[in-house]
Amino acid sequence: MIEPQVEISDPIDVKPNKDAGIIIFLGMRFEKQALQTVGLTFLVSRLMIFFIIYISSIIFAMQPGPFLYADPNNIILDGLIRDDSWWYQNIATQGYNMGDIATHAQGNVAFFPLYPVAVKVFAAMTGNVFLSGVLVSNIAFFVTLWYLYALTRLEFGTETAERAIFYLAAAPATVFFSAMYTESLFMSFVAATFYYARLKNWDRAALLGALAAATRNTGILMAAVIALEGLHQQGFRFFPTTWNRSALIEHLKKQIRPILKSWPSLLAAVFACLGLVAYMTYLTNAFGDPLAFIHVEATWGRSTSPGAITGLFQSIKTGLNIGSNIWAGQIDVNNLLNLINLIVFTFLVGAVAIKMRPTFSWFSVITFLIPLSTGTNGSMTRYVLMQLPCFMLLAYYGRRPWVDRLILAIFLPMSAFTAIIFSHWVFAG
Repeated sequence: MIEPQVEISDPIDVKPNKDAGIIIFLGMRFEKQALQTVGLTFLVSRLMIFFIIYISSIIFAMQPGPFLYADPNNIILDGLIRDDSWWYQNIATQGYNMGDIATHAQGNVAFFPLYPVAVKVFAAMTGNVFLSGVLVSNIAFFVTLWYLYALTRLEFGTETAERAIFYLAAAPATVFFSAMYTESLFMSFVAATFYYARLKNWDRAALLGALAAATRNTGILMAAVIALEGLHQQGFRFFPTTWNRSALIEHLKKQIRPILKSWPSLLAAVFACLGLVAYMTYLTNAFGDPLAFIHVEATWGRSTSPGAITGLFQSIKTGLNIGSNIWAGQIDVNNLLNLINLIVFTFLVGAVAIKMRPTFSWFSVITFLIPLSTGTNGSMTRYVLMQLPCFMLLAYYGRRPWVDRLILAIFLPMSAFTAIIFSHWVFAG
């Protein structure tokens, strides 16, 4: 496991000193230099995405979309409202429904409530639900970058933290962080939960974990993250150093004390489940089905099972739709990009599992396997955005200049390409 490269330091709520500029906001003290780094990364990356959408929307013909334009007089805003954005707008303005299999009407309870609620609150102030969705996403992305910076600095130091946030901001599917999608809001809660759990601040970790669980179905994983981090910090270990009967019994005995000492984190983990519990309570009252968010998948023609992964290879082969002459462009580009991300992040997730803290390892492996449990690699370009530990590890490897240049040489053109096809109504994840 990679050990922290520097003495643990915290850029949030830091103690004032004569050498470091401090900014006080919401009762907490922040390092001015850290905020400048995060702010510049956010500003440069978002301006790049907005500029690409603006220019490409002028130059290239727009493919017809499945719903009306969000704002034909603002091609940047309109270019960020695509595909699932309609569902969040629908929930924010009309509420939830279960759909109907008989009429092929898809239910929207599959989308968790916190993001559309935030959009609705902002819409009350702006009067524009689409503008509000984009504002929520971009504000949340800034928060994501801030906590990723803080978390990475705890693990690897300042230089690695600076690379980590830029790699995430330049990731191939980074357009989704600015679009009317849940990625930004969800990842802001995930990064913050990791950060506060790492600092043993269990009350904040519990609250943010609960918010993550109310934002996406995979947010419930943060409860396990909190519990595992607390256990790890108290010295709990799953496996003995020696595999024999007496050593195993002795190992199990030694784990009792760490478990008992971990009660604050275990209690926080229970609290983090309340985000999901609250949504299930609402679904029970509204539709008489606490698992409606699972059952509604039938209206989408989807199912999830561990065994579905076995059919992944055939699904990928079919999705690529390779013709007799691949060099003539006879291939499905979107599925090709999904396959590339699947292959690359398979190695990265494996590296995280070997080299990083158990909490990061567990999170990366599970969040990587969940989308594949549908039996396809669909939308993997977008789903790998959740792999914060992978971006942290990439930044650690990026300390070598040639690795850093290679990552950016791959990420930047792919992020531009994804922004173009997304804004032009080509499904990009």
